[in-house]
Amino acid sequence: MATYKKGYKKQNPQMAVLKTIVAIIAVVLILILAVFIYDKTTDWKDYSSYDHLETYDQVLSQDKDDYVVYFYSETCPACQDIKDNVMDTLNDQDKEYGRVFLVDVDNFDQAVVPTDEQAFTKENLLAALGIEDITTPLVVVVANGEFEEAITGKVNINDFMDKLDNDSYIPFNE
Repeated sequence: MATYKKGYKKQNPQMAVLKTIVAIIAVVLILILAVFIYDKTTDWKDYSSYDHLETYDQVLSQDKDDYVVYFYSETCPACQDIKDNVMDTLNDQDKEYGRVFLVDVDNFDQAVVPTDEQAFTKENLLAALGIEDITTPLVVVVANGEFEEAITGKVNINDFMDKLDNDSYIPFNE
């Protein structure tokens, strides 16, 4: 093998190709690892990061079999108390299953319908959910395309979020 004046050996062309391939594979693996770490460490703790429903009729009529609708208000102290836990869980659920919708009760209304049709009103939604009023925080669960339950209060919602985190919420596992 020939040597250069400064003592470096001349590199075999096959060895140069092999080193280049190994370097490219290493760079690709590092990029994949960086994307994975970014995805796992990024927490979307902002309500605006999620799809919002705007009308009463949308709550029980999504194109998914299993989903969660979280009702909140920016001015609700209980919502602020559980926001981090709720956003962590909803972030994971949205990434894995795409089954999360939010409702800002301050910007929630009845859908505009043609004059010859009857609108799905707040009263219709309350009757369908079996509750007296929309209070925040509130979680509406739809499982297998059917209304499953309405969960109110920060303690109950935190318990529900824990079940989602642990994949132990039975209606979603049937």
